[in-house]
Amino acid sequence: MPDREATSNGSDFIATSSSNYMNQALDELRELEKGLTVKKVLEPGILLIHTGLLKAEFLDRIKAAKPVFTRHIHHVACSIPIESGTGIDELTAALERFSGDIAAGEKVAIQIRKGDCRMSFNPIDFKIAGDAWLSEQKKAIPEIKRPEKIISVFLDGLQCHMGLGTPEDNLSGWTGGMLHYRKSEDDISRAKFKLMEAIDVFGIDMKRFANALDLGAAPGGWTSVLLEHGLHVTAVDTGDMDPRLNRYPKYRIIKCNVSELKLDDRFDLLTSDISWNPKNTARLINNLAGNLQNRGTAVVTLKLMGDRVRKTIKEVEEIYMEQFDIVTARQLFHNRDEITLYLQKK
Repeated sequence: MPDREATSNGSDFIATSSSNYMNQALDELRELEKGLTVKKVLEPGILLIHTGLLKAEFLDRIKAAKPVFTRHIHHVACSIPIESGTGIDELTAALERFSGDIAAGEKVAIQIRKGDCRMSFNPIDFKIAGDAWLSEQKKAIPEIKRPEKIISVFLDGLQCHMGLGTPEDNLSGWTGGMLHYRKSEDDISRAKFKLMEAIDVFGIDMKRFANALDLGAAPGGWTSVLLEHGLHVTAVDTGDMDPRLNRYPKYRIIKCNVSELKLDDRFDLLTSDISWNPKNTARLINNLAGNLQNRGTAVVTLKLMGDRVRKTIKEVEEIYMEQFDIVTARQLFHNRDEITLYLQKK
């Protein structure tokens, strides 16, 4: 079956972001390559783009820039037309183009997404066939959570877009950058997944910490994550904390407004998911930086308000930089109208 290869005068990628912040993600990408164009909006927040740069150069620029709003990106090595008679066998055969880049024993994930379209086959069956090809033909190990390489597939109803990369190339090891956690009735709040994702995406070694200060903690979603990692946690909020937290011996609550907090304690980790004006929040956290040990870590959310989103982020980061180095900033899958900052005290 004929397909369309990426040409020597550039390359195609599929970029994914929050649908609400697709324009900000596109602005970030165009700053890396001014000639970048959108070939097709595959889904809200999912764009098929073309850059005049070759794959390696564009990926190098992305990894160096550390984009905030582009959650996931993958190279499109080929776009195979999907016709009425196209079946799983034909698409699985197309995986052979990646054969020379996959070694025996490598952990490889086949990640498949589809747009709002009807297919003559079930994408799950395509993945099953692809995993069988990996294990039987390539002697590779089909992997989900910790792959070394990823074959990314997007089915838009008209074409099957395929590419091969690493988790670092894709900005995430998860399909579309979407980290999913098992939900439970015991969850104190779904906000906990924001901190869990930050720990995963930023590669934060929680074993380095002993004492944490959680600001704006109620009802206790982030506090519960910290306690589950074995930390001593001081939670601060005027609101009520979930009583189930009382079973943890390393937990204490200070019921007061964060702006009025006075502590002599020293912490090695500070977390905050405060839903206040982001500039005011940054100043409050800076004022408490004295309670954080030198080179201590902070993980905080920055609420996005108004239309000048990227300008606000820049202004808030400048406030934080009075006390902190900014390790990275990302809009994570579990963020909504916010981003998460990973900071280190100067």
